[in-house]
Amino acid sequence: MKRRLINSQLNNYQCYLMYLRQCRSLAENVFKYENLPDYIDVSFINKVLVNSGSIAFFKDDILGVIALPWVRAGNLDVYGRPTKIRVSGSNGYSRTLDVGEYVIMYDNYGKYPLILDICQYAERLALDTRTIDINVAQQKTPRFWYTDKDHEQSVKDIVNNVDTCENSVIAYNDINVDDTQCILSPAPFVTSDLDVHKQNDWNEFLRLIGVANLSVQKKERNIKDEVMASQGGTIASRYNRFEPRKKAIDLINEKWGLNIEVEFYDGLPTSIVNNEDYLVTKQGEYVLDEKNTIQIMNIIKKISNSIN
Repeated sequence: MKRRLINSQLNNYQCYLMYLRQCRSLAENVFKYENLPDYIDVSFINKVLVNSGSIAFFKDDILGVIALPWVRAGNLDVYGRPTKIRVSGSNGYSRTLDVGEYVIMYDNYGKYPLILDICQYAERLALDTRTIDINVAQQKTPRFWYTDKDHEQSVKDIVNNVDTCENSVIAYNDINVDDTQCILSPAPFVTSDLDVHKQNDWNEFLRLIGVANLSVQKKERNIKDEVMASQGGTIASRYNRFEPRKKAIDLINEKWGLNIEVEFYDGLPTSIVNNEDYLVTKQGEYVLDEKNTIQIMNIIKKISNSIN
């Protein structure tokens, strides 16, 4: 019993780690940088931004413009911004920088590590998946029949007849039906409902990181206003994560004469004009027909698979 309990806990934890890896990968890889200095590791920047909430760009005499994690090394100004920081690298590199020598890039305007929320969604998705696994496994739960020892074989014969789909089941005269009871039967199959709940959790996570997602339930077409309204939270989340990066990139370019560019990378249109490329007009009304709905869903699936 203890061994089975340990195995179940390990499975739960492994499932959580699986979704944590997937959610982190998606959150880290939705921004595309152009013209970054060759020495800068983009994946390192993405990981630090998600895990720590910020990273400091500065110019090293030998390495040029680089980005490293930082900690406060002095007082704060009236807006709570650091006046002196210390940056450090994985190889022991360390340096203290004053205001004007660095530019801090934040992951979001809240200036908090997004990994805190990612862990929550990973746990929810893992719970959804493990609950589905358990519900499926319970469909093979054996039935427990209550009877006395003298009628054990008789009950087995009756159950075998039932399980083999016999139209008629022959019993014995001494079988008391009232004393023969099934006290445990398979759990109801609710996996379909759980799948919908899991998809809602997944869409909510995509909204958090700013990735467009489209839920189409028994609808052949969606009105343009409905499509745009459903993406309101996604647009706000995207702005929350994109603008701090864009602002930092502008300061970096101005300070060190670079031409770095950043954009949100998910392969989907981000403006009303581009959105109309996916819309068709029917009776003077913009709608998203079934063909374009499938096209958008395939794009989302392709991006998710390539990142994972």
